[in-house]
Amino acid sequence: MPTISVTPQTPNLRLLGRMDPEQRPLALDWTGSGLEVRLRGSDIWAELEAPAASPIFWMIVLADGCPIGRFPVEPGIRFYPLIIGMEAERERTITLMKETQCMPGSPDGTILVHSLRYAGELLPLAPYAHRIEFIGDSLTSGEGTLAPRDNQEWISAWFSARANYAYIAARMVNAEPRILSQSGFGVAWDCEHNPERNMVDGYEKIAGVLFGEKAEQRGCQKAYDFASWPADVVCIRLATNDSGGMNLLRSFPADGPAVTAACLRLIRVVRKNNPGASIVWILPDSHCHPELARAAVEQARAEGLEDIYAFTLPDYTPEDYGARSHPNAAWNQKAGNLLGAWLREMLPE
Repeated sequence: MPTISVTPQTPNLRLLGRMDPEQRPLALDWTGSGLEVRLRGSDIWAELEAPAASPIFWMIVLADGCPIGRFPVEPGIRFYPLIIGMEAERERTITLMKETQCMPGSPDGTILVHSLRYAGELLPLAPYAHRIEFIGDSLTSGEGTLAPRDNQEWISAWFSARANYAYIAARMVNAEPRILSQSGFGVAWDCEHNPERNMVDGYEKIAGVLFGEKAEQRGCQKAYDFASWPADVVCIRLATNDSGGMNLLRSFPADGPAVTAACLRLIRVVRKNNPGASIVWILPDSHCHPELARAAVEQARAEGLEDIYAFTLPDYTPEDYGARSHPNAAWNQKAGNLLGAWLREMLPE
């Protein structure tokens, strides 16, 4: 079986997610980052490396969008089978995605992708119709999505890029998604009211939530080239953890204007870097002060910023819980369907 290196220049290969294109091997940090190929053949393997023993990162394999394999990447370098024993004359799109989010507490941890080995032929990939960037917190990382109801473990296995609303909505409109999401983070501060853990400061970096020598060596703090992947839509789902931080300090309503100001700041930064994109703020649940983000959307419009929207998803309840009071896969499917249907009305055919 031939073996090919995985680089941005490799023919008939699509890289998924933000990463430093100059790094060798390429690093998969964000949720949903990975690669995609169109294979006529029976087998394909990926050479992956986990340079740190912890945390454990999980990958998922899709064949024509259907999940057929899921596995943790072990410390060290080895080949992992993506598909084996398929009908050799058939064509199928194979997607390999990182299920687990970035881990700022363990910035040395990542997945490095070295090469592919396959039996058959790699064919040109059909382009996606659209590109959608998602910015969020644990709800967009798919935290707890795959867990049994009311499970209280915070473990990497429960995260999912495939089973969360963002991927589902993107699939509905034939869009390539990019996800920038981090558990606990907010727009002004995190769930513990720590202002350093926000999703605004690092937005213009490749993986701005990751600091430290190893993270910087793989390009996480380099400026991101927005022109390399112009988004058609940027969906923001933040301010839930900001509400949690205010609840912790009992600082609402005094802190409310700061949250609205931070939301407005993010909208401005997103617009500056994505001049042609629609911006959609997916509002927090009704108990998490959605009026604060809605006010920022209204202020942005008043400033003359165009193509800015607010979108409301239904609240999730204890009946919808996976792990740690996060919504399960069934609720994410429902939310993805609702968002996807709404985006379909916005985007051209």
